[in-house]
Amino acid sequence: MHTWQSYKCFGLNYRMLVIESMDADIETRRLSPVAVLGNGFIDLLNGPQDHGWCAGYTCQKRLSLFHSIVATGHTFDVFFTSVSPQKLRLMMLNADPSESVLVAVFYSKPQRLDVYVQNTLISPTNAQWNADNTDYTLKEPLFPGEYVPSLNSSIGTNFFDQEKKMLMVLVRGSTPVEIRTSPLLFIAFQIPAMTEAEFFRDNLVQNLALFLKISPNMIRITKVIRENGGARRRKRETGLTVEVEIKKPPVQQTTNNTDNEEDFITLKNVANDLGQAAVSGNLSQSIGFNVSSIGIVPPLPPSSDPSWNKVATEEVTREEPKVSFVSSVAKLLLVVEPIAGEYVGPLYQQPSLKAVDEEGLCVSVGVTTLTATASLKDSSGNVVDGLGGNKTIQFDDCWANYTDLAILSNGENLTMSFTLNEWDAQSRSFDVKATLATQTPTTSNNVTNSLSSTTQTTKVTTTSNVPNTSPSTTQTPDVTNDSIFDSSTTVTAGILCLFSIIYSLACCSDIIAIC
Repeated sequence: MHTWQSYKCFGLNYRMLVIESMDADIETRRLSPVAVLGNGFIDLLNGPQDHGWCAGYTCQKRLSLFHSIVATGHTFDVFFTSVSPQKLRLMMLNADPSESVLVAVFYSKPQRLDVYVQNTLISPTNAQWNADNTDYTLKEPLFPGEYVPSLNSSIGTNFFDQEKKMLMVLVRGSTPVEIRTSPLLFIAFQIPAMTEAEFFRDNLVQNLALFLKISPNMIRITKVIRENGGARRRKRETGLTVEVEIKKPPVQQTTNNTDNEEDFITLKNVANDLGQAAVSGNLSQSIGFNVSSIGIVPPLPPSSDPSWNKVATEEVTREEPKVSFVSSVAKLLLVVEPIAGEYVGPLYQQPSLKAVDEEGLCVSVGVTTLTATASLKDSSGNVVDGLGGNKTIQFDDCWANYTDLAILSNGENLTMSFTLNEWDAQSRSFDVKATLATQTPTTSNNVTNSLSSTTQTTKVTTTSNVPNTSPSTTQTPDVTNDSIFDSSTTVTAGILCLFSIIYSLACCSDIIAIC
């Protein structure tokens, strides 16, 4: 269009698609560039301008609000640079209710995704509700695309593709659609020497509910498989692997104040109880099944939780989430020995501990609240004061890594002891000396006179063997050095000779004309 000095597209109806994060870190966590892919073309959306009030980069605040031009009647895939928001709002601006787009958003974290339109839950197309319509299970598709929403579906119709990890949701008109992530706890019980018939004869769900003090409706067995392959599986021999989901039923009518923090705390406590029972070796007795180990995928913390920042900055991939294996701890290994300095102060090398089972495999104590505690012992093995820093720390996976321990008192044949419940580890012995005492300079007349007298004596002694070219050489109290830039007025014969050589070279040079 020459009058516009631009191009006009025919045959497609364009609208503005709004993609907005509703998380607590909406202004601080960077989601961009956001990739919107459709019909073989990609639109990369960067964030808006800074909304902060300072000039520094560290305090910049940018709203995670993005606008993309899309064609109605088509499908578009949305990918964020970092972990997808837990609360996401999608809508088209100034769109007619007859206009729709199918938006597929990538989610790398295996949690339940609830879709709401005007605060009302829209269940997935493959949902199968229970008898009292309080919760649902998801049916597996019989063929590809069986449950994918069509473009003439109602607003909010959705389906999550487990293989592609894409949530497909229909956006129609200008009514907002909200996607909310609900926390899930995934547990895999490894039960040796048991057939499926024997397993289903007993009631694992009821036993778990009694042990964890939660409603049986929160527990669902998703899969029972016999494991016979994989290096990890061969190391941890098992007859059956029972996969279980623990979650709260979806909220069917929500408000703007609805938060998943309470659900997260409940599931976190459940994971802690199961993990501590497995670490202590009491899990089998507690649930009535012979369990060799359990695998735990912890629930996703809400965006307002301090631990969310670590999860949100992880690399986004299509790989399955890391499973934390927990079994009975057999040993607490001191993998990295603490190394103390010659004198009191911070350790030169901080210690690292590892919790392992009888086979030497990693036990992920980090899913629990169990901690490692360090102490200092004297040559007789008695606990003494003198260890500074953070002595009690939590585990990260199966590791407990100290960062700021320091020895504050001297001694010989000292050792450091580390404990995790009834398991312990001890370091090699070491000696630490007290810090050398340093004299504080004084400004009294006696010290000043003594220093002046010493200086003069040193001066005379130093220059006595040099020809006396100037009377001031032995009378000045100033301390001199060998630098030609010294502020002293004393001039030696060597310095005069050096000046003469420099002057001669300068006069003979064609570059520097000073003669």
